[in-house]
This record gives sequence, structure tokens and C-alpha cells, in this order.
Amino acid sequence: MRIFKKSVFAICAAALSIAASPAAAKFPDAPVTLIVPYSAGGVTDAYARSIGQKLSEMWDQPVLVDNRPGGGTIIGTTAATRADPDGYTILVTSYGFTSNQVLKSSLPYDPKALTPILLIGNSSNMFVINKDQPFNNLSEIIEWAKKNPGELTLASSGNGSSPHIAAELFATEAGVKITHIPYKGTSPAMTDVMGGQVIGIFDGPSSMRRVEAGQLKAIAIASDGPHPNAQGVPTFKEQGIDLVFGSYFGFFVPTGTPEDIQSFIFESIETAMQDPKVAEVIAKTGIIQRNGTQQDFKDFLDSELARLTKLVNTEGVSIIVD
Repeated sequence: MRIFKKSVFAICAAALSIAASPAAAKFPDAPVTLIVPYSAGGVTDAYARSIGQKLSEMWDQPVLVDNRPGGGTIIGTTAATRADPDGYTILVTSYGFTSNQVLKSSLPYDPKALTPILLIGNSSNMFVINKDQPFNNLSEIIEWAKKNPGELTLASSGNGSSPHIAAELFATEAGVKITHIPYKGTSPAMTDVMGGQVIGIFDGPSSMRRVEAGQLKAIAIASDGPHPNAQGVPTFKEQGIDLVFGSYFGFFVPTGTPEDIQSFIFESIETAMQDPKVAEVIAKTGIIQRNGTQQDFKDFLDSELARLTKLVNTEGVSIIVD
């Protein structure tokens, strides 16, 4: 994994730029809320809580995490779009922000009502299954799934989420029929996978700790090549399935939030991510951390939206979430 480290001088310079911002004199002077459109205990929630705690220390104001699970991130995202554009409400979300725009026939909010602030990083989806399942590799699962259409149950953190998209793309590439079971976040989904109620899930490399503990079996990872945080896990490509896919995680604010406050929030989060405790939380999840600008995040989102649109419309992938 590649984590960008700044020198003490660079961190001090960032802190000085924050203090010099026109917004610094007035923002924040009240509690700030981080909306997470997933249940507590998942990866997105972990990022929000670790970064939020550091922001609270930096800003000398409470930074509260508000979990709004359900609807494939729609409930929490809608709440964020309806908040005042003053910087006091920030959305911390992931791939559902992109997928819902393509896969839903209608949304209760306009995606343009949110402005991207900062990209935390990207992860590759890893296919893990319950430890008591008799399968040990991808070919065994595919062979069984073809003989038992619909019996391959795969959980996800919600309709339209990255694990859901990955599961459907896998089913298309492998020529099998799956049964998708959505949950209100990764934590409850993973609980049922480990409990044997569901066969498997496409999660991030953070699942390796459960694999190493003998709680799950790792079958394949959807990365271009061997993943540094999933040592020994073969890629889908190595097993004959052309699947490269993953999620992203980032911060958004309601559109209309003053530019100086946006810059202040960006610089604050960027500095918070350099804190050793925050960096440790991010490192444990196995994502590839990014160190780009606000514009870089906007460009990245545009490319991800175009990519998914092409997958659905050009390559004929059938993913129904309504």
C-alpha cells in the first residue's frame, strides 16, 4: 500500500494555510456533523470516526458522526443534500454515490447538490466466503453455481454499492446466476457471511484480518495484479475471469458551501490524515490512499461515472437495483 507522508515542515505549512484562511476566523464555531450513509462498524464509518476525532481536536469543536443507513446510501445522501451549505454538514461516502446515478431510474436528490471535497483513496474488491463452505478456489464455486442456479448467495452493503456491482459483474463474467442480499452496511452483511446465513461477499482487503484469523476464506481479488494487502490471494484474472473493480471513499459538502470554507475543510482533512493514529486506521483497511487536489477528486468522479455507464450500456451488464 502506498501512503503519502509529509515532512514536519509540510504539515506545519498546511496548518498555517488553514489558520490564514478567511473562513478560519468564523468556522467552525459550532458542532460539525459527518453523515455516513452506512451502519456503524464498516470501513466508511471507520474513516469518518478516526478523521472526525482528529478534526475535533484541531477545530476545538465536536465533530459528530451521524449514521444514516439504508436505501443503498440514498437515505444518508439525501439528508446531506438537504443540509444548509455552510460547512457544518459533511457527507462521508463511497461508491454508491456514483452507482446510484447510473442504476436508479430516479433519485430523491440531485447529485449536483453535493460538491466533492477530498478523495481518501481506492480499494479493490475481494471475494471472501464463509469458512465452512466446501469451496477452495474460484473454479469450484463457478462449477457449483452453474449446477445450482441462484443458490450462490452474495451479501452487500446495499443496493448499488461496490460489493453489489462487483458481485453482478462477477456473475456476468462467470456466466452464473447469483442471489444478491443487500444489507444496511458492511458490518451486518459480514456478520451474516461469517455466521453462515450467506455464502460470501465482495469486500475490501480489510477482510484479510478475518481470513488470517480463520474466520473467512479468500477466493480472489479484483485487482490488476497481486495486491500488497492481500498477500497470497489470486486475482480473478489469474483464475480466468476478467474482473478488475473496487470502491472509493471521500468527503462531500452541500453545493453552495462558500469556497473558503471548502478549502478550509479540505486542508483540515488533509492534515488530519497525516496523524499517525488516523493513518494507522486507513492502513488497516488496505486501501490505496490518494493525495490529490479537490479538482482531482472531481475529475476522478467524472471518470468513474463514465466507466460505470459504459459497463452498463455498452457491455450489456444487467444490474437492477430499483
